[in-house]
Amino acid sequence: MLQAKEITKKFRQQVVLQQACLEVNSEIKALIGINGSGKSTFLKIVAGIVSADHGKVFLNNCDVTSLPPEQRNVGYVPQHPALFQHLTVKENILYGMRNGKGSIDTYERIVDLLDLQAVLDKHPRELSGGYRTRTSLARALVPQPQILLMDEPLTGIDVVLKERILPDFRKVLKELQVPVLYVTHDPKEAELLADNYALMDNGQVRQVDTSAEAFELIRTSILQEYA
Repeated sequence: MLQAKEITKKFRQQVVLQQACLEVNSEIKALIGINGSGKSTFLKIVAGIVSADHGKVFLNNCDVTSLPPEQRNVGYVPQHPALFQHLTVKENILYGMRNGKGSIDTYERIVDLLDLQAVLDKHPRELSGGYRTRTSLARALVPQPQILLMDEPLTGIDVVLKERILPDFRKVLKELQVPVLYVTHDPKEAELLADNYALMDNGQVRQVDTSAEAFELIRTSILQEYA
């Protein structure tokens, strides 16, 4: 379980997050917002990549606010798959097991679930965008993280492919029972993957019932800003 409480972050004079609070239990939650709304910064603070100016992050009721990323046991899938080009798919995935995390049984299960057997000996440059994203997801899942953070991982992948692989991702994540916080600005992505939704707006997080509600609130906010 993730609890992020009163997260505040400012870059120079720009306030990005204002006491943002969010909770993720045993679910896939989509955090929806326009580009530049603070979604990625929020995710990086949860992961420990960026430090908050104020606020606390708890994982399974343990305060991890001051811990570095490698001690949080958080899976992180960035917007663009950060794969090692000189390593094979298999080697990239196994890299996630460094420091004794995960197991070969977990590795084999995830490779099977993500249908990666046929590309294990290939290098990232030989893969399609979909397989690169699958590999990045596998590497994040192999250490058996407490929570998985996904930062718009399907950016640059065409709509048809997204609609094909997102249900596969949902099936895998549900089978592995990994809580997920999925950042997106695409309502279709949110609907295909998530159980519920939150909106990032003006540096704060609010719960919404549907992705359509989130995007209607965004549209209204933008219209008011330029009225």
